[in-house]
Formats: sequence, C-alpha cells, structure tokens
Amino acid sequence: MKFKTFLAAAAITAAATPCVANAAVIVPTKCTSVASSSGCLFLGNINGNSNPLNINGYVNAQLVYNLYNNFAPTAQPNITLNYLFDTTTTAGLITGAGSSSGTWTTPGYAIDYMAIKAGNYFSLYKIADLSSGSWSTRDIPYNRNPRDVSHIVFFGTALPTGVPEPASWGMMIAGAGMAGAALRRRRSRQVRFAAA
Repeated sequence: MKFKTFLAAAAITAAATPCVANAAVIVPTKCTSVASSSGCLFLGNINGNSNPLNINGYVNAQLVYNLYNNFAPTAQPNITLNYLFDTTTTAGLITGAGSSSGTWTTPGYAIDYMAIKAGNYFSLYKIADLSSGSWSTRDIPYNRNPRDVSHIVFFGTALPTGVPEPASWGMMIAGAGMAGAALRRRRSRQVRFAAA
C-alpha cells in the first residue's frame, strides 16, 4: 500500500514538474494532511485570486490538494478554501511580520485554513475555527535559520453579528404593551367629588 501511495505521489510530482516554477505543487514527503500539526507543504506561491487561470491563486492549491487526496487517502479531508484576506492586502493581522514566528488575530472571523508563505514554499494548515493563534515558518524547509514569512493567507467565514434574542424582543414588546394599557386605564378612571 505504501508503495502504491509513493508511486502515485511520484506520478503527480512528475506530471507537475514542468509547472514547478509556475504553479503550486505538493511536496509528497512533507504532506500527510492539512489537518496534521505540520500541515501540507507546497512548492510555489498562493494568493487571494479566485481565478482558476491564475497559477498562484488559492483555487489551484485547493485543486492540487484534492487531487493529491485521491491518491493519498491519509490526506483527508478534501478541502474548500473560502478566501477572507491576506497580510499583503490587510494590515494588522499578524505580529512578527518579517520574522519566522508571531501571532495572528482576525476579530469577527472564524479561520478554517491558513497558508504561511516563506521562501519558495508555503504550508497549508487546517485550523479549528479560531479567531486568533500563533504562526511559524518552522515547517518550511530552511538550511540554517527558519525563513522569514512572506505573507499569510486566511480562509474561513465571518462570524454572525450580535442580534437581539427573540426573548428580548418579546419582553420589549410586552413591556410597551403593558405601559400602553396602564396609560389607557388611567384615562378611563376619573374621580368625581359630590358637593354637599
């Protein structure tokens, strides 16, 4: 079984070799699953472009990973990347810019996946619907020192905004109704005095 997996990974790598300088390619020996703690290593670039013709667009990374998943069952699950923003277009998302580690925060958003780009590689990680955490380039190959981050791309969904609960609305309407009833009742009762 391992030989078949290795053979399939080698076939994918060989088929994608002419495109290495252009499109994202999975490094089979460094990709168990995006859900693993070390993520999945890609050779190439990733950005927020959703056009499938853009070779660096995140849609291509999604397609490459899902194709890899067909041949390497450990790569579960298939992924759907919903682009939110990245550090090249949105400032203030991370600390440690220009270094090899730091923290990130995305108030109002739940992050499902995160791609960290450094050097010629990027790692894609599945995140457990978090709005903040830490990041590092330690899973990206380097010789002596970890590479400095180029950019980080975030995928996920916007968190729902605060909406009054139905019980609050009901209590507010009932309160207004009771105030109206009390005012109406006062008007109908008039006190009369008899003259002697």
